[in-house]
Amino acid sequence: MCLSVEISGLFTIEGLRQLIQYPDADAALPIQDPTRGILWLPWGRRREESGNLPATGWLVDAESLPEGWERFSPTPVRARVCRFMEVTEDGEERWFKAESLQCLLLRHGDEQRVYVVTARDCGSRYRSRTATRALAECGGFGALS
Repeated sequence: MCLSVEISGLFTIEGLRQLIQYPDADAALPIQDPTRGILWLPWGRRREESGNLPATGWLVDAESLPEGWERFSPTPVRARVCRFMEVTEDGEERWFKAESLQCLLLRHGDEQRVYVVTARDCGSRYRSRTATRALAECGGFGALS
């Protein structure tokens, strides 16, 4: 699963590439919206954070939502990134280039967060292909409503 992303200078204030890691409490992803441009939204929710949305940063296989997630008005979105990092079964960090990642936006009242979509069966894929759904696998995923 995706643990870190690198964001292009186009989406940062300083104009430099920026590393964002899920464990960081302030982790946010730049979500592409055709009418409003780039929106920075919190990347999931950590267990120690308050809120009503699921305490995770990922969704395994967006075609089958976990029980109860429908009530959060799930919306497919794309996070704009340069590359992302996954950890292999052996604990090795591997970086992959991508223009965007498939994500799901969840809302509850004023709270909204994005969750990175990963493949259902990613066990042996770490060596040959990523578990995280990058641009090539995002067919049909659009912007925020």
